Amino acid sequence: MISLAIAATGGMFWFTGHYERAFWFVVLSIISGLGAVVLALVNPDWYQAKRSQAGLEIDFFNSSKGVGGLILTKIIATLILGWCAWKLGHLAGYFM
Repeated sequence: MISLAIAATGGMFWFTGHYERAFWFVVLSIISGLGAVVLALVNPDWYQAKRSQAGLEIDFFNSSKGVGGLILTKIIATLILGWCAWKLGHLAGYFM
């Protein structure tokens, strides 16, 4: 959820024309999201506890259940944010 808030902050900077800041916030959002995937893969109990706190369905007999959904969601989000970062990098003058 925090990676979404970081991306939204980047979107705010994009709307105001601060493309350099927007680029780095989107990159930070990508890193944060991928970090959550790595943490869920390394420690499935952490991910299960976070799902429980959020009120989502958990399976006590298969603690890795739900990690696949997280990975798929983060892949889609990373692709979208990667495209946004590419466009913002061009607007900021980082990529020519």
